[in-house]
Amino acid sequence: MKRTFALLALLSISAAAKTDWSRFRGPNGTGLADTTGLPSVVDDSTTLWKAPLGKGWSSPVLFGDKVFVTAETAANKRAVIALSAADGKEVWRYESEFVPHNIHKTYNTFASSSPFVDAERVYINWSSGTDIQALALDHTGKLLWHNDHVADYIHEHGTGISPIVEDGIMIVRSEFDWQRDGKVYTEDPAQQKWTSCIVGLDAKTGKQAWKLDIPNCLNTFSTPVVHTLKSGKKEIICADTGSGVMGIDLLTGKLNWQHNPGYKQRSLGSGVLSNGFYFCTFGTGGGVKEVAALDLQSGKPQPVNFDIPKGLPYVPSPLVIGEHMYLLGDGGILRCVEQKTGKVIYEERLEGTKGSAKFFSSPVAGDGKIFCASQQGDLIVVKAGPKFEKLAVSPLGAPVNSVPAIGDKRLYIRTADALLCLGAKGQPVP
Repeated sequence: MKRTFALLALLSISAAAKTDWSRFRGPNGTGLADTTGLPSVVDDSTTLWKAPLGKGWSSPVLFGDKVFVTAETAANKRAVIALSAADGKEVWRYESEFVPHNIHKTYNTFASSSPFVDAERVYINWSSGTDIQALALDHTGKLLWHNDHVADYIHEHGTGISPIVEDGIMIVRSEFDWQRDGKVYTEDPAQQKWTSCIVGLDAKTGKQAWKLDIPNCLNTFSTPVVHTLKSGKKEIICADTGSGVMGIDLLTGKLNWQHNPGYKQRSLGSGVLSNGFYFCTFGTGGGVKEVAALDLQSGKPQPVNFDIPKGLPYVPSPLVIGEHMYLLGDGGILRCVEQKTGKVIYEERLEGTKGSAKFFSSPVAGDGKIFCASQQGDLIVVKAGPKFEKLAVSPLGAPVNSVPAIGDKRLYIRTADALLCLGAKGQPVP
């Protein structure tokens, strides 16, 4: 009988997962949700609940009837928190201590990596002292495993890469600049070099399945995507400065291919894969931007002739809807371009309630609407399509740097101090 109930519970979770936004930027990092009934305006009639949260810039993820986030809870503590999607009440939290290190005091926190959730576990990776750590919880918040040292880590701005899990492998990235001004960072007292790498962990145990060492590069923040080859095999696509864009075999960590291992800028915004076309941007604060536009239909990267528009996004990730790609610049210019050529269809400045808006949050889309959450604390909604049409602008009450999550007829937005759930009142929770 117990086995029957357990099986029914698992089937229930799996069925609910069909519409879940279970990783950073939703299904394979596209930022797209197949749903309807999403509100354009934020007001009392559409705000279903608002839950206070501690400091953190991780983005919410969804699974079944729960929302998952991470947050700092004390000077050296942080937590994975599960909230009820129905009313925002806390269901459980898993709290642990960490060793503080240098981070960007304005634009980063010790809870900036988003969880990944599947039918069996909730996965986290984050930094502590000089380590990248990873852990897995069950759906009641019980710790299943904890890997204290997945990889070395050092950077003055802190980390924020989110994990992905595919076919039993958890991908954890630790790519950073360990040599500057002719000096090599060393680990006292051993005086050993720091090692950048991408690691595949066994999702059931947290033990290393493979490790791919990466040459010295500028700090990477982008989250990988999964590419399924014609053979059925899968590879993850990662981008960084030193190694360029990489196709890495999911199960073995073998480097399948590289494109341009010589970018000069950082990989912050995550790349997007759509119909065999991969696109990502590279940049630095105020620096010249670079792009990778690749046709992967043959299984190997074929560069595409791409008109590089001005004002490419540095932090926000690209958004592809059909034949159009939307590039939201950090300074607030939204450009709609032809997906595979870069030809500009329109470019418009997004104005908030108090004028010009700036963005670290990536745009997401569903129900024919594009949702852009600004650092000034506004939600700006634009109609998807080749003609610019601003549908609404609403104040959220606090700045936003994280990426909204989209569920069935609901939008979840994390601000600097709270998590908001927006939707039509009376709609049942999926």
